[in-house]
Amino acid sequence: MDNQPERKNATVMPVPTNGRAKPPPVPNMANRTTSTIGMPGAEPRTSTRDLSTVELVKEIAAEVGHLVEKQIALAKTELKADLKAEASMVGGFGIAALGATATVNLLLVTAALALAQIMSGWKAGLLVSSVVLLGASVVAAIAWKRRVRSPLARTQRTLREDVEWTKERLT
Repeated sequence: MDNQPERKNATVMPVPTNGRAKPPPVPNMANRTTSTIGMPGAEPRTSTRDLSTVELVKEIAAEVGHLVEKQIALAKTELKADLKAEASMVGGFGIAALGATATVNLLLVTAALALAQIMSGWKAGLLVSSVVLLGASVVAAIAWKRRVRSPLARTQRTLREDVEWTKERLT
């Protein structure tokens, strides 16, 4: 429970104005003189030379656990910052797609109006619409052929293999 305030502080990272999170500070382990073993009633020792092998292993395990917690906190913070930046990018692409759609629409109207000089207006509009529908149908057919026919095929195969392997080991 002593580490809880420290853990809360570790996950709160200042975010600079460019939207990228700053990584948490890395503790300087080289100049460290006290043990971090959380044994009740034990006082911090000034040197690791006084520790027994079991205590050294406990010290290493505690340090590894602490390091894993810090790495997870760093990964979470970095992921949140990256997701925020990606969300901003997706929003920008959405606005650009809207502008591109409006431009294509205006170009199609222009093409229909240009063809209206040669033929009647409704025939020109029908011709332009038919060409656009044909192009969209071709793109849809190509996309349909590229669909995933068996989702998670590799995962399903490895799970079946794992189940078979486990059955063989149990019999």
